[in-house]
Amino acid sequence: MRLSRTIALLAPLSLATVAFAQAEPPPDPNFTPATSPIVGYMIVAILFGVIVAVSLMPSKRSHTDL
Repeated sequence: MRLSRTIALLAPLSLATVAFAQAEPPPDPNFTPATSPIVGYMIVAILFGVIVAVSLMPSKRSHTDL
């Protein structure tokens, strides 16, 4: 009895939420990026160069590298 009463009260509410969701217009799909992707590529290239340079540096323990 209690379950059927709850369902009877919530059914119109669920239909109203579906109708409300369809009433709003869809968002505008136009997207214009504020920055150029070239800037991101340059940052990646600089970081890559730093990582390669640091990994190629000789270590201070040259007497144990034999």
